[in-house]
Amino acid sequence: MDKPWRTVLVEDQALLRNVLAKAIRLDPRFELAADVEDGLEGKRVCDELVPDLLITDIHLPGMDGVELAGHVLKKLPSVRVLALTNMKDPFTLNRLQEIGIHGYVEKDQPLEILEEAMIEVVTGHTYFTATIMTSQARLSDDPNAFSKILSTRDQEILCLVAAGETSKAIGERLDLSRRSVETYRYRIMKKLGLKSSAELVDYAYKNGFTRPS
Repeated sequence: MDKPWRTVLVEDQALLRNVLAKAIRLDPRFELAADVEDGLEGKRVCDELVPDLLITDIHLPGMDGVELAGHVLKKLPSVRVLALTNMKDPFTLNRLQEIGIHGYVEKDQPLEILEEAMIEVVTGHTYFTATIMTSQARLSDDPNAFSKILSTRDQEILCLVAAGETSKAIGERLDLSRRSVETYRYRIMKKLGLKSSAELVDYAYKNGFTRPS
């Protein structure tokens, strides 16, 4: 390694962000180019600095970490991306896998695991803890898993339904008519074999289709 790996850290919890920033600065293999608390600011910084490594939380204000990671993976393919989160639901883990995230570490893991993951990811490898591997294996083995039944758009709408948004609000957010959203809801229920909105919301919560506002 000729020079330290330039790293951007995006974490909205100030105490954790400061602890991680200090740990990164103490490691001569890494250079902390920026540490920010907001997903939109993280996007701006990555676009401007094009770091070697992005470490991002998933639950972020402005733009959630999956959207941030997806943007970076698509627009800045040289940047390696490591997700740091305490969200372990099947929906979130599946979203991370679908966008092609390079690594994932839960916040309850020791710092040594994060350091190991950082090295693996930034050197071109992948790093996934047992949680995400187990979750993906379970989805793969289950013929009724939502990932095999619902399209990406279906999942996005179900996530917003679980958040309590109306068909009108969902339509405005996704640039769809209210009628189109209601058609999607009907088809989602039919695909899942559900008979009421209450059952739909219950299914959404059990499978982690909840996104922080």
